[in-house]
Amino acid sequence: MTDDSQALAIEGVRFFGEISASISHEIKNVLAIINENAGLLEDMLSMSEKGSPLSLERLSTLARSIARQVHRGDRIVKGMNRFAHGADVPTETVDVGAVIHFFSKLAGRLIAMKGATPQIDEPAGPVTAVTNRFFLENLVWACLCRAMDSSAPDQAVSIIVDKIENTTRIRFCGLSPDALAGGGDFPSPREKLVADLLGTRLAVDGEKGEIGLILP
Repeated sequence: MTDDSQALAIEGVRFFGEISASISHEIKNVLAIINENAGLLEDMLSMSEKGSPLSLERLSTLARSIARQVHRGDRIVKGMNRFAHGADVPTETVDVGAVIHFFSKLAGRLIAMKGATPQIDEPAGPVTAVTNRFFLENLVWACLCRAMDSSAPDQAVSIIVDKIENTTRIRFCGLSPDALAGGGDFPSPREKLVADLLGTRLAVDGEKGEIGLILP
């Protein structure tokens, strides 16, 4: 295994671990809420056995709460399954806008922790590229993290996908030029490694306050 191949393998595992850890935390929250509701139900049944009347309204509320969490848990697991299967094939034709929309939801907890929910301006129609879905998500996440860390005061980060000639461009806009200037080298060695694998170009436009990711 070459040094680059080993570094890519390490980066892939690191990225998968970061996202999976966040997803598993969400699943634990779902189970905790279901467990809490189950405990309340047991308390109600215990009180009923001692002669207290059962409240149909409270039972209905608990049932709805449990159903919501089951639905939420199912959605989270489906997202994790889709994320995991993104590593199945080395290259495929992907809808870039759909990938960004999906991943922003998948990483919703991590994004919320940063307090900078991005605005995604989806194109009118599919903008496709032949690439590796898993490492594209990796690079999008790296750029989005930089963008959220460099967002201008009182301005949400926006993500714009468009097509220019034979390339697909992803723009992360609404960033502070000063923050971009003080953000260190871009791309980092890790980001450059993934970008080289995908054949993409990464650039920063300090005047416009943008990070650009250009796919061939």
